[in-house]
Amino acid sequence: MPPSSDGAVERVVVLPKPLHARPAGQLARLAGRHKETTIQLVAGAKKANARGVLAVMAMGAVTGTEVTLTVTGPDAEAVADEVADILTAAEAVDG
Repeated sequence: MPPSSDGAVERVVVLPKPLHARPAGQLARLAGRHKETTIQLVAGAKKANARGVLAVMAMGAVTGTEVTLTVTGPDAEAVADEVADILTAAEAVDG
C-alpha cells in the first residue's frame, strides 16, 4: 500500500511459521537501526511495538496468523518491506 496522508505505510502478511524469538529479534534490530521510525504489529486483538522482542513474542502469532504492520517515519515504505520480508521468512521453532 502507498503511504497514507499521515505518512504511515501498512502491510498485511500471513505468517508461514510461528513468530518466535529469531524473527522477533530481527525486528527489534531493524527498529533499532531506524530510530525515527515506529513499527507497530497487530495480530488479532494483540498489538506490539517491534522494538520489544518479548512484546512481539507475547502476541502468540502462529502459522497462518494474519499480522498487520504499520510503519511510520522516514523510509516507511522500505522499512515496511523489510518487516514483511522478516515475517514471511520466519523459520519454524525446532524441538
